[in-house]
Amino acid sequence: MNNYLIKSDSISLIDKKIKDIIKERKFDEALVTTYDLDEDSISRILEDADTISFLAPLKVIIVKNFTNKNFDNEKELKLLNKYLDNSSNEVLLIFTTSNIDARKKYIKELVSKLKLVNVNIDPKEIIKSILKDYNVEQKVINFLTLYYNDNLERLISECHKLQLAFIDTKIITYNDALELLIKPLNNQDSLTFDLVRDMALKDKRSAIKVYNELLNYNIESYSLIGLLESQYRLLYQVKVLNKQNVSSKDMASILDVHPFRIKKTLELVGFYSLKEIKKLLIDLSNIDYKIKSGVYENNLIIDLLILNIK
Repeated sequence: MNNYLIKSDSISLIDKKIKDIIKERKFDEALVTTYDLDEDSISRILEDADTISFLAPLKVIIVKNFTNKNFDNEKELKLLNKYLDNSSNEVLLIFTTSNIDARKKYIKELVSKLKLVNVNIDPKEIIKSILKDYNVEQKVINFLTLYYNDNLERLISECHKLQLAFIDTKIITYNDALELLIKPLNNQDSLTFDLVRDMALKDKRSAIKVYNELLNYNIESYSLIGLLESQYRLLYQVKVLNKQNVSSKDMASILDVHPFRIKKTLELVGFYSLKEIKKLLIDLSNIDYKIKSGVYENNLIIDLLILNIK
């Protein structure tokens, strides 16, 4: 079979797997063309696949962003199914995706005609592989796993940063890692999760510490309110679905949220009732309004919200 679907959260892992497949299928000398389903149509891609090139008889066609939304067009869907039923041996067709819901009948049919390759790797294995010659405290591994678990590219980058910083001693302590690494704000869910968890545990001291850490990133209070609202809305939705015995995998698909964020949010469902979450959302909405209307001082309101936890 020369038609593949590679699934992974990591661009670098996808690229490596593509190279492996090209070598394995002996398409090393083939002409390689890359398309993006967010920009290119299936008809254009298949026109390329059906066009014979006398200069390079073998072709590799890489198609990024294979997602459900790209196959809403019934005509395009039929074209692809027709091609896959009679695909060319001279064309290596590789689709890539980070997330696909194969439960829908038409997607399930498509995927059945492709060789599915999952290339996600346990984050801890990546950390241990890169830092294999280093003496690393377990808390460092836990830190990296927690804050970069859903971004393998960033995880690899941060591991290399540690590798270079401690190349002389080959020893990495937790305190060293804390000084060098910053909890990623492109993954703000991790920080707001910490704050929501501390508030749930009524640990005011830890909550204030997390809040002060957020202030180091120059985040305005109204922006933080928005992040908290987002986390509590997700918590409400997850709690409702959990009561309905929906699996975490299905929750991620239904809510269009990364599975790791669902996993972490499930850890909080026992701390809050639906009534408490509703009240917090109302309180946050009122605070947001009063900040923007100048009633509350930006730098005090979050402290007051935390200190008033009962």
